[in-house]
Amino acid sequence: MFERILNRGRARTLARKLASEPTAENYLAMAQSYASGGQLTQVAKVCEEGLGLHPGNAELERMLGRSQALAREDLVRDLQRQLKSSPRPAVYRELCETQIKAGRLDRAEKVAEEWFVKTQDGEALFQRAQVRAARYFADRRRDDARVALELLDRFLAENSNELRAIRLSLDIYTRCGAWHEARTCLARMLEIRPGDPVLEARFRTVASISENAPSLDQALREVERTGNFVDDETDTTSSESALALRPMLQSLASKPGVNGAFYIQGGTALVQGPRGATAERYARGVRELLTIGRSSARRLGLGAPVDIQVEGEFGSISIRSGSIGAAALWTEDRPNEKTSAALDYLSGREAQGGTHA
Repeated sequence: MFERILNRGRARTLARKLASEPTAENYLAMAQSYASGGQLTQVAKVCEEGLGLHPGNAELERMLGRSQALAREDLVRDLQRQLKSSPRPAVYRELCETQIKAGRLDRAEKVAEEWFVKTQDGEALFQRAQVRAARYFADRRRDDARVALELLDRFLAENSNELRAIRLSLDIYTRCGAWHEARTCLARMLEIRPGDPVLEARFRTVASISENAPSLDQALREVERTGNFVDDETDTTSSESALALRPMLQSLASKPGVNGAFYIQGGTALVQGPRGATAERYARGVRELLTIGRSSARRLGLGAPVDIQVEGEFGSISIRSGSIGAAALWTEDRPNEKTSAALDYLSGREAQGGTHA
């Protein structure tokens, strides 16, 4: 009780200070005070308010993310307790959706499978479809898309007017470029909501491009091969911006033991070291290695590769793939720490995440 009284006193003092000086540091202190008392909802509110005034503050973003993660863990434990004492569809659904939001797709699918086995509830099929669709959108594996679409068909067989299920099917079809199937989905949605101007305009657009569209299987295979959906922007910066990277490539290529430096972004390929037809051949080879690495990683369910290493009698080829493009070095030995950092910079690779191949 004495500790609670002290905490209330500190909270009042911090609140007065925050009112007079709404700095990021004071917001952080207030959030930490609530965190010490286990008031996760208040922590999130203070952090969100602070980020409204100080967008991008790393400490407030970190604390907000942590408080939200802890709140989800508390919710998951509570829902699991409820399922043991009184398993109900609403509890299963909330648990599935919470796990999906947290990115715990394996756990979400297990809950949905258990739910369906015990109750044969069609909603469990839809939750599983959401999990598989989320995996497909993240990893581009065609098997995940096929499973999601099969589950949605089973769900819609019993719930033919469920727009959320038709929309999810439509998302998969439009993102992979299966325009025939997308047109069918839109026609079905218009039967449910006739006269909707947005749906009608979208239907006309899709119908106009569906004539020579690939089959669903072809579209899924192409996305898995390239790692790109039809609505992805393959060139994240202009060719002029890519050319601005040439001095760094020249510097890398001039270092002892480096045979060539490469930068790949969409249709742009910059090469330093090899010249003429040899340069074109090597740039094409690096692009093919990157494509094969991405395709193989997705087929194995490993996600998107960020670091590909190829070694042999020719030496070593190191490829880094990131948010900007892909950078590669052909060296006699593996690149050292400095050249690795340069590859990270060129590719725009994030500090964490991805698959090593």
